[in-house]
Amino acid sequence: MKKILSILCLATVLLPLNAQTVVPCEQTTPLTNGTPVVFGSASQKTGNIAGTPFHYEIWLDSRNAGSREVSFEYYGKDQGGGAAFKSSWVEPNNYLARTGYFWNNGGHYTQYKNIFCDFNFTRSGRATTGTWSYIGIYGWSRNPSRTNPGEKMTEYYIVEDWFGNKWQSDTTPVNISTTGGSVVGTINVDGSIYDIVMNVKTNAPSPNNSNDTFVQIFSIRRKQRKCGRISVTEHFKKWEELGLVFGERMYECKFKVEAGKGTGWIDFSYLTFSQEDPNSNNTLTVNVSPKLYVNTVNSNVNVNFMAIESGETHLGLYSVTGSLVSSAQLKTVAGENYSYTFSREKLSSGIYIVTMQNNGNVEQAKVVIP
Repeated sequence: MKKILSILCLATVLLPLNAQTVVPCEQTTPLTNGTPVVFGSASQKTGNIAGTPFHYEIWLDSRNAGSREVSFEYYGKDQGGGAAFKSSWVEPNNYLARTGYFWNNGGHYTQYKNIFCDFNFTRSGRATTGTWSYIGIYGWSRNPSRTNPGEKMTEYYIVEDWFGNKWQSDTTPVNISTTGGSVVGTINVDGSIYDIVMNVKTNAPSPNNSNDTFVQIFSIRRKQRKCGRISVTEHFKKWEELGLVFGERMYECKFKVEAGKGTGWIDFSYLTFSQEDPNSNNTLTVNVSPKLYVNTVNSNVNVNFMAIESGETHLGLYSVTGSLVSSAQLKTVAGENYSYTFSREKLSSGIYIVTMQNNGNVEQAKVVIP
């Protein structure tokens, strides 16, 4: 992505004390000296990453394992955010590798504050994973209050990237030809619209160590990326708002790669998760480079930036459900500083998302209106 906007220096005074200090898209140094995990004859390997709150799991479909030529290693607490890993595979029937939070039989998703994932990776080329592939957030939840046995568990995905397959090119988002099910809604967050898909999987492996029927939920990003920040909890909230079965007792929340056949690899230069309280001083910063600064004064939303390229910049203010609340178009000149204010008179209390678009690139930030 070309840099379109740079930091307005005076705006740094707006940063809250707990603001993100590492920009994941700038973390490009390759990592070394990982700890390999040997698969052997097993279909699953799990463990903790020492010195971190993170857990890893690699899994191979034991019903029809295909090739066992898979490798996995994690880089550990002193490199790349603590959850970074690399992995490769050769023609497995279905292979998953992932790291992140593991609770097993935890609480409702709201007990974990606001979950964020920061990431940066490189990978092999298009269509190298055969029939399907998913790269992004992954996990399970248990739903013990449900009377329908098929709703007792939910498998979920937030898909950020993919390799392409026989149904899609490497630039076409994953769709229901791959996932099954149907599109039940959308969410606009982290600089892109995600299509939300609900599917029911039957007679498939689950964390119960058995083949079960369960709900699948996918948030599929329309504009793929290989670095940035994922506002995980915003997806959880939207799924719940849509009435989808999710989140009573969290099993895990990890970043993973899944490959259905094919040959490929992935290597992270940065990967970490955090659980953050809602921002107390109503300022949140953009999660990818370049940075966009947003703050509130008298509950007005103020946007500050400097243009690097001349052209037209589009600003949008969205509710957390993805509805456009207000917008503006600015003619911008390279090297000039700009600011814009969304007036309080159109805003009620709550969390909002500010988007800024220039030449097809999108940056975003969140702000809380008291």
